[in-house]
Amino acid sequence: MNILVTLLGGVFAIAVIFIVMYQVSNMSGKMVAVVMAFAVVATYVPISIFTWPGADVFAIHIALYLVSVYILGIITSQRDMRRQAGKQGFGFHWAPAAIVIFFVVLIIMDSFFIMFATKGMDSDIAKMLLPAPQSGGKVSSHFPGTVSHDYHQKYEQYVEYQKRFETQKSRNWTIRKGWLGEATVNKPVIFRVEIKNDKQQAITDAKVTGKFLRPADSKLDVSFSMQEIEPGVYQQSITLTEPGNWDLVLNIHKGNDEHEIRAKTIVKEKPVIAKEQSD
Repeated sequence: MNILVTLLGGVFAIAVIFIVMYQVSNMSGKMVAVVMAFAVVATYVPISIFTWPGADVFAIHIALYLVSVYILGIITSQRDMRRQAGKQGFGFHWAPAAIVIFFVVLIIMDSFFIMFATKGMDSDIAKMLLPAPQSGGKVSSHFPGTVSHDYHQKYEQYVEYQKRFETQKSRNWTIRKGWLGEATVNKPVIFRVEIKNDKQQAITDAKVTGKFLRPADSKLDVSFSMQEIEPGVYQQSITLTEPGNWDLVLNIHKGNDEHEIRAKTIVKEKPVIAKEQSD
């Protein structure tokens, strides 16, 4: 559910219940605030446990809900004090008001940041807040990093990954991989993989595919398929377009067996050739 809906809807519900309790019961504003604080925690914590939204989202909600109770408690307690003194209306000193307003604004801003980080920014809002693209194309607010698998989002996927990992580990294959030469930007280089089983016998007729992932921009990712040039030895010519760190995800399929290898590599800058100066 949209985080702004749950935040604002929760605050509205708290305000309505608080006002009703304050008007109907004989409790003071401070007592109503104490009761509401316990009620908020007792209600929201179990809901969050069964539909866990993440620690940051949970913290924002519980903090804003309790701050709302605190504000209502201060306002009603000030009213109680003025009633006892024979005065009418509300009295609210500027100092606590400034502190409360500061934290409310801070929490609301953080909720926007969390929403944009998890779901991205709506295209209409992005057009208003983000600078216009200089080279055409659509405005985008998502982070273009590498995400080959996202096991932490679903427990079932994580369990499946753990099972495959244990099966892969027990297979005890020997896999040697690397460049035949120096990996240089914009230069085709042979990438070779040698695969042997637990008896050091060559794994032949396997389907070997992979992807080099650019951590800074997924648009630069390079997918490849490898050819078997001799028993258990596979290779492919690959060109990487940016210098620096690259991540590798290598997949090996042999019959019903699936093997996944992850690694990192560094691509060097093109060497600069100095020109001779003539007299």
